[in-house]
Amino acid sequence: MTKRSPQNADFGRFFYSLVRPQNPMHKFLAFCIFLVLAVLAAGAFGALHDQISYSVSPEYFTRFKFFQFQLLDPAVPERLRAAQVGFLASWWMGIPLGLLSGVAAFIHRSPAKMQRALAWSLLVIVGFTLAFAIAGLTYGFIQTETIEPSRYTNWFIPSGVNDLRHFLCVGYMHNAAYLGGALAIPIAWGFHLAFWYRNRHVA
Repeated sequence: MTKRSPQNADFGRFFYSLVRPQNPMHKFLAFCIFLVLAVLAAGAFGALHDQISYSVSPEYFTRFKFFQFQLLDPAVPERLRAAQVGFLASWWMGIPLGLLSGVAAFIHRSPAKMQRALAWSLLVIVGFTLAFAIAGLTYGFIQTETIEPSRYTNWFIPSGVNDLRHFLCVGYMHNAAYLGGALAIPIAWGFHLAFWYRNRHVA
């Protein structure tokens, strides 16, 4: 009788974890809760992100974003309005992030492992996206050492911006944040696979 190799055994456990019906409702509930948390986390991330970008370029908000989102009440502090802009601009990203990254968590053996992996994956997503946004801001500072207007013909730049370089840098940061959010999905998939592999022998 032939002996199964460890690699085949691992693959068998992985495939079985995908199709077995163990506690399907508990897993589905964990997935739904994660989806809600992902939306809230995306909004909170946007609010924090825009506190950073407001510090870099207040004009990005006072001459652009406040008008775009109709947040023009001068009685509301500008930083609070910047946080509102961030939340409104990013909460919806939690839906595709939550759906596409959360579905990978069904590979875990039990609802408890799934919940733990989802919680960690949310931190991974937020951390990766924030790091990518900061990298975009840094890239923006490098790219704008010398500003060539022809490179920004497709950017919305309102007239009368006093500090154009910092305005453009925040634009780079915002674009990088959206790109980082999209790239965080395969990063989350990789995290779930690594988490499953590390805990594959744990009951």
